[in-house]
Amino acid sequence: MNYSLQYIRIELKRAAHALMSGMVTLIIISVITLGSAAALYTLLQSLGISEPVKIAVATPGDGSMSQMAIRLLQGMDSIKVVCEFELTDEQGAREGVYNGNYGAAIVLPENFYEGVNTGVNPPALILVPEEMSEGLKNFGDLLEAAVSYVDTVEGGIYAVTDAYYVYGMYVSKSDMENYLTNISFDILLGRIKFFDDRLESSLDVDNLISYAAVSACLLILMVTCTGFGYLYTARSRSVEYLLKRNGIGPVKKGFVRLFVMMLQLFVIYLLFTLVIYAASRIMASSDSESLVLAGRSLADALDVLKEIGNVLPVLLCICGFTHLIYSLLGSREDAGLILLILFMIMLIVGGCIVPSVFLPDSIESLGAFLPAALWRNDIFSGGTARELIMGVLFFAGGEGITCLYT
Repeated sequence: MNYSLQYIRIELKRAAHALMSGMVTLIIISVITLGSAAALYTLLQSLGISEPVKIAVATPGDGSMSQMAIRLLQGMDSIKVVCEFELTDEQGAREGVYNGNYGAAIVLPENFYEGVNTGVNPPALILVPEEMSEGLKNFGDLLEAAVSYVDTVEGGIYAVTDAYYVYGMYVSKSDMENYLTNISFDILLGRIKFFDDRLESSLDVDNLISYAAVSACLLILMVTCTGFGYLYTARSRSVEYLLKRNGIGPVKKGFVRLFVMMLQLFVIYLLFTLVIYAASRIMASSDSESLVLAGRSLADALDVLKEIGNVLPVLLCICGFTHLIYSLLGSREDAGLILLILFMIMLIVGGCIVPSVFLPDSIESLGAFLPAALWRNDIFSGGTARELIMGVLFFAGGEGITCLYT
């Protein structure tokens, strides 16, 4: 037993030395990975999504009610993704559209809100350039929907007003109109209550940052595995004889290697989680709204990574796969390079570098069954049994090959 503990201690010292000597390389790989993940997030967020169009709004005279309505619209998420309103005067709005500073302009007549509320309906002037961008077309669709909604609300108010004059009502006309307006605004602003809150994503994850964080973690862990070749270097015959004489055979050496690899990967995983935690706190404390939202998404990713019960079986499976490949390749000098190539193929085809939805259908179907895709999915969903079975099978396969070679 003492010889076994001594052997474990020696292997742990080798692992610590290898980890320290490779820390600079690991930091560089981590920075490149996080930078690539951030670039990928930015790229995918921009695919098929138009930038919000800047819209000038001119409210001559007092226009306090109109300005209040504009500020109310500015705070709605469904409006912010399409356009950004900016209050200005009519001349500034016209010049801004002409110079390209604004995508479009809305010039409201004096007392526009009051006129609509009393049924006068003064016309608003909409200024748009001859060539409209996709974002401006989206604004046009939004504007058309808004006009249709106002027509519907006005139609209901006018119908009740006519009934008021013909049949008489016990409430005043102004109270009735205000009541209907309040109901309409309540439906408009709280329309989300009519829908079930259910996320549908082609990535099968809560958000893109969680996907990128878990994929980056997997990439760093798998690249780390390519440095475990020192555990499989051939020893001299005398050393091998001495180890076997003291009861340390191929199976026991395999378990020690698995333990050392898992311990080192767990340390790397904890360091990565700590970096994500620090980044989420820094972003969430920023004054920039985009950074705050990214910080919250990183916090969601951190919640996924903190599920140790999901992560440990995945680490076992990764180490088992690494053990199988190194046992198959023996003490070849290019074993680490071959393992790196295998890992990169699995990461790319498995949708861990670029989401599977952007890959050809044939590759997407194949990648869904590769270990890297299963590892990523099980970190999210917790496929503990599958990972344990796969890890044991990989390790057993590596042990069988080692016994055949020896």
